[in-house]
Amino acid sequence: MKTVIIKPHHFMDIFKLYGTGIEEFVPDQKMEHDFYAIANAIIKNPYLVCQLTIEGDDICKPCHYYQKHQCQDTLFHIQGISKKGQYNQLLDQRIIELYQLYNTQYQVLELCQIFYRHHELIAKVWKEEDDQQVEKRRDFFVKGVEKYFFKYKDDVMTKYFEDI
Repeated sequence: MKTVIIKPHHFMDIFKLYGTGIEEFVPDQKMEHDFYAIANAIIKNPYLVCQLTIEGDDICKPCHYYQKHQCQDTLFHIQGISKKGQYNQLLDQRIIELYQLYNTQYQVLELCQIFYRHHELIAKVWKEEDDQQVEKRRDFFVKGVEKYFFKYKDDVMTKYFEDI
């Protein structure tokens, strides 16, 4: 797998879950999506190229809720939004705008650095969610990225000095 097509919020979710202590992602038998496969590939390869999208990604496409090019799963906790696909597109558009992700392709390590540098923006992305949940999301995301940076510290330092 040379390039993975991924929604920005899925990328951030991977690092949030990594920050909770998940080291190896396992298949979700109920949903049948490829979150586990993409997450494991990302965690194991800091140079994997991620092509960002707000449409269906490599995680979504095998899911049984993914139909007609969009997630048909329902939501009940966001006022005015009943479909998960609609909410996810809103989140991904916000992420792209807030983090100024004007390129469509980034290496995993590069994307981690961008999100980590401005992790306080997570509250603006998930603004419909409960403040406590958003704070936990941010804290686990930060912890996950820091753990990743430590795991690949030589790569991070090399990239850091290239940027100066």
